[in-house]
Amino acid sequence: MACRKERMKVAACYRVNEPIRNLKIRVRVVQERSPLSELLAEESKGGETRDSNFLEEENRIFSWQDKVFGPFEIDFYGDEKNCLTDCQREYYRRIREEELQGARLYSYTENDSYYANDDLLTAPYRSYLSMKNETALPAVRNRKSFRERYNKNVVDNKTTDTTVRSNHYLYTERSTMYVMADLSRKDDSVTVVGSIDSETLLCTVTYDKARKLLIINPDFTPDEEQHYNVTNGYGVRFNYRIEHVSEGRTPLELQEHRENARREVQQQHAHKEVELYKELQLPPANLSTLFIALDIASAHGFSYDGLFVTYFIDLPPHWSTKQKERLFGRTQKCLLQNKTAHFSYCMDISLHYPSNGFPQSNGDASSFWPRLLFSAASLDSWTRYRIEGYAALPIPMTPGRHEFTIPMWRAKGSIIDTLRRFFVGGSYELEDITYCGIPIGHEGKKLDKSNLKIVPSGNIKIYMNTVLQNRTHMKRSNYQRNDSDEMNTDTLMNNVENVLEQFKAAKERMIHIKAMNS
Repeated sequence: MACRKERMKVAACYRVNEPIRNLKIRVRVVQERSPLSELLAEESKGGETRDSNFLEEENRIFSWQDKVFGPFEIDFYGDEKNCLTDCQREYYRRIREEELQGARLYSYTENDSYYANDDLLTAPYRSYLSMKNETALPAVRNRKSFRERYNKNVVDNKTTDTTVRSNHYLYTERSTMYVMADLSRKDDSVTVVGSIDSETLLCTVTYDKARKLLIINPDFTPDEEQHYNVTNGYGVRFNYRIEHVSEGRTPLELQEHRENARREVQQQHAHKEVELYKELQLPPANLSTLFIALDIASAHGFSYDGLFVTYFIDLPPHWSTKQKERLFGRTQKCLLQNKTAHFSYCMDISLHYPSNGFPQSNGDASSFWPRLLFSAASLDSWTRYRIEGYAALPIPMTPGRHEFTIPMWRAKGSIIDTLRRFFVGGSYELEDITYCGIPIGHEGKKLDKSNLKIVPSGNIKIYMNTVLQNRTHMKRSNYQRNDSDEMNTDTLMNNVENVLEQFKAAKERMIHIKAMNS
């Protein structure tokens, strides 16, 4: 392999149509001969040209999540005191019963605590500006700390079978397997984990269960003349190849896989139908339901990058919902392009209200109707946080599709506040976001905001679809349909009677004419 071409390490993604358990890859590692040994090959008369104190050549086939123990793991899990979890106790049992030996080519599965990126084990970086921003404004003006103001719940710790969505951040369930190589010296009595020569990552295999994607990093080496290079801590170079050696399935296995896939699709469709039926089933007799589908499309006219929009649904008294976590949310952070940020953040929610007190579309019914409150903010690469604007929008009382371009405003301070906003971030913000409109608990039709100096900032564009479901309306429509059916039946009977009368009159006229002619 020393004379073959070195291949660039690039990951590849493959669509998997077969069960992932059938995956098999072969990894072959060969120590590269030194140039000096090649020059002295004739004098050595075919003698050994590799350093025997290191790994010379190794070849192994790995299945998906196939656990192969390395030298250190044999020593570590061989001691029962080090085994704390059920998985580690299973490793201890396997090592004792099967009398396993440490392999130079081994693997880490999803059950092992191995992290290829050391950054995951370190504390998050905080810049100087982010720490100074917490005390940049007086306590009276800046009542909330920086950590409380920005992105409180970006990561959701709750896990499900497929995906987790929290504040429009999508996390996909993935399983990972690492293929490792022990390139340390053979004469070392004890190998220290984490040293530069104890273990080397050769290949990372990741499977996305939801999308059925297989990611190989680096990619397979189908060409026999290509290989990858790796160097240990002693400067010894190794060449290795990654090959796909999964076996093809028989026609019977293919047919069984198709049946399982078809059955899985049918189960998913049945599950979707059940969920859809639960959402569209009739509301209780004493409740009306308002369905809202909201799309925060874009934002325009803002000045700073890292823009994101937070929405709140302000519910009046007697309104309720089973989806309380959807009453507020936040879009992803987006960079501006020509002072425009594109979000396409979609949300749907159902709200309930007692039918006997359902507000009508006259008078002051809008004060009893829910509304949307928006807050736009920005966070740039220097962790400078700024409030960009506020806005309030009553939810339309008319069902159908609606499109809105909502202007936003923000509070204006002195010249010192303007300079602070530009250089280190921080700006005035409302302690209670309901004051961007008129709070529901406020007495009176107007709210005095004469002491608040504001400036226009930009606007956001949203699309909204609303549907109102009420049993009273359904009964009325049923009655109207029944009445129309009765009217159609009466009209038909009248038409038949008119035809019979006309036919009888014509027959009498024919008899009278025939009698006259005779």
